[in-house]
Order: sequence, then C-alpha cells, then structure tokens
Amino acid sequence: MNFKQLFIALSMLGAYGVMAQPTTLNEGKEITSGLTISGSGQIWMRYSDLNPGSRINDNPVDHVYDISIRRYRLSFKGRASENINFALLIGNNNLNLKNPDTPPTILEMYMNYKFSDKLIITAGKSGWTGLSRYAAPSSSNSLGLDVNFAAGPLLNFQDDRYRKYSIAAHGISGKLDYRAVIAKPVNTRSNSVLTDDAKLVYNPNSLYTSAYVKYQFLENEPSTPFSAGTFLGTKDILNVGVGFLNQTKSAASLSVQNDTLTHAARSFAIDAFYEQKLTNNHSWTLYAAYLNHDIGPNYVRNLAADNVVDAGQSSSFNGVGNAVPVNGTGNIFVLQAGYLQKLEGEAPLMEGIQPFVTAQYLDLDAFDDPVMLYEGGISFLLRGHNSKFVFGYQNWPVIMKDMSMKTTRNSMAVLMYQFKFN
Repeated sequence: MNFKQLFIALSMLGAYGVMAQPTTLNEGKEITSGLTISGSGQIWMRYSDLNPGSRINDNPVDHVYDISIRRYRLSFKGRASENINFALLIGNNNLNLKNPDTPPTILEMYMNYKFSDKLIITAGKSGWTGLSRYAAPSSSNSLGLDVNFAAGPLLNFQDDRYRKYSIAAHGISGKLDYRAVIAKPVNTRSNSVLTDDAKLVYNPNSLYTSAYVKYQFLENEPSTPFSAGTFLGTKDILNVGVGFLNQTKSAASLSVQNDTLTHAARSFAIDAFYEQKLTNNHSWTLYAAYLNHDIGPNYVRNLAADNVVDAGQSSSFNGVGNAVPVNGTGNIFVLQAGYLQKLEGEAPLMEGIQPFVTAQYLDLDAFDDPVMLYEGGISFLLRGHNSKFVFGYQNWPVIMKDMSMKTTRNSMAVLMYQFKFN
C-alpha cells in the first residue's frame, strides 16, 4: 500500500467513525457538560552569553539580560457525543524584547473517534507523532528547564511547534502503547539557499509518516500526544520504546555539478523511561535515548530558544544569539536524570525540590569532533507542575564556520516560573 492509498484509507476510517456515531445524545448539552478549560504559562528571567557576531537593534552584543514569556497556552476540550471528542488549543511562544506583541495563534484543533481503548482515530492539527517519547515533549510537565530537541529535526520548519495536520491511529492494548501518523508538512519558512550541505526545503508533494511503540512493564501512562518528563513520583513506570519517521522530499543540496539533489528525512530511535513512585519521600526519574537521523549530507539543525537577537551574519556556524546545534544527520545519545525529594512538615513553603541533569552527545557527519550539550538545575515545587520555580543552566560549544570548536563555551542561566490550571 503506497502513501496515497494509506492516506485515503485512514480518512475513510475516520469518516466511517463519525457517520456510525449514534445521535441519541443532546449535542448542545453534551458539549457544555463535557467542556474543560485549562491553561499554562512560563515566564523566563534570563542571563545568556551570545554567539560571536550577534547584534540587537544593530548594536553588537556578547551577552543579554532579559525577561520574557516563554510559552502560554489556553486549552478547550469537550465531548461532542459518546465516542467523539474535540480539542482547541491557542497560545504562542517567545514574547520577548524582539517580539513583544506576538498575537495568539491556533496551535491545535482536532477531533477523535474512540472505537475502543485499543483504537482511536484523531484528525486535524495535533501533536500526535512517532519516532520517540520526546518527539512530542510536554513543555509544562518537563523534568528540566525546557524540552529536549534531539528528536525534532524538522521542528518549526515543517511543523508548527511540533503540531502537524495529520491523521493518527493510537491506543493501548494491554501493555503496548502505540501511535501511527500520516501528515502533510506545513510551510512555515521560506526555502533555504542551497549549498553542498543539505538544507530543509518545502515541497508541496512531500508526505510525513511516523510510528512509535512502547512496552509498559509497570503502570500504564496516560495515552496523550505529548509525553511528560516526570510524573513527580505519582507512578511506577518502566517503558521501552522504538520508533521511526520518514518524510519524502524534505531537504535538498547541490551536487558537484551544481545540480539540485533531493533528500528524504529518515530517523530511527530507541529509548527507555523510568520513574519510581515516591518511596520514603523521594523518587528517581531516568531517561535514555539513541537517535539516528539521515536528512541529507552534513545536515545540522541549529535552534535558538527564545532568541532576542536580530537576524544577521554571524562569525560562528551556530548562528546569532543563543543558537545551539541540537540535531542533524548522524547519531545522538541523550541521558536525563532527576531526583525528587518531598518536603515534610506543617504547611511547608514548598512541596518538594527536584534537581535534574541532561547530557546530549551528538556525533554528526558535519563535524570532525562530537558535540556535547549540558543542562542542569533544580525545580522548586510549590504545587507540583501547577506552580513551580525552575532554575536551569545550559552550556554549549561555539562552532566556527570552518567547523573548528572554540575552546570557550557559552552558557545561559534562567529562572522560570510556571503556572497551570485546569
């Protein structure tokens, strides 16, 4: 079965579910009674080193202090009938000195039809995707300061903050949790100037497919499109997962003869997640992943989270601001660990503290030497993820345009406050 046939088959399956739905319920009453509203916000107070050549309003700068809104979300979920649910999510990222008044956007709008716990069909704009646990990471339930970007080689170029227009089949059968997705890439950026190194391009005929299956040895996790970084010791979890993604016509480069070469994006991942239920007021959270990306020769994805630096020429390969090489063609290893200590006593100021560390090793084809990224910090949990302060420190190498590594590394320190309500 080719991609076109698969797309048509999934569409017909979703349509059959809608048409087969009984209509005995009062739709207006059911939607109103089943509607839930939730939201979240993250405020960053930050100091960051900046890569060489960075400029703000045409002023050369090598560091910056700032306060920004990293993310905010407002979610509406409801039940249209016995088997049909819908969701609408609005919000935005990175309201900062450079973008002080970015309006809200529709991040998600989808419906799903539940045949059973083993088979749910979701259609629309959603975060369902395959490859690995953190191919769709939950930013508001993260273990660290921010999400890990190793599993997002196409992030914000051919999707919208991990969301895609897609049809997904997902569910839980016993201890197996699975998701299989077919999507059309979105066109969020203009195509790059081509060189002999692969760059992402948009092709209207490209197609994205992915899948991820995990076996849950202990408790089952909730089946959601975005995966939590920690459940704060409320569950005993041990999962091992494997997945892939394939997107046709996703990148391009120039040959020696100056001909345009087109490349598919192919990725494979295997990962494991462990969390210990609170025992003697403490809990461990561990995550490990291996990822292999093949997105054309020497493809590297640089990403600058909450960047306040103007676009312009940089003397480094990283790019301007706090840009970091987070993934690319080659092999990537990710290790993450957190330790939660619940605080006792009468009406303590905090429920607990949770130190965390993340190390990412990138062996990319573009670089002669491996790239190491580090993050560490501590979360101060006032009311779990619903109210917390997180102090995080990130450190990354500055890679020059001749691919040599500078002996010095740049750093960023952030104090974040997060709130959630539901």
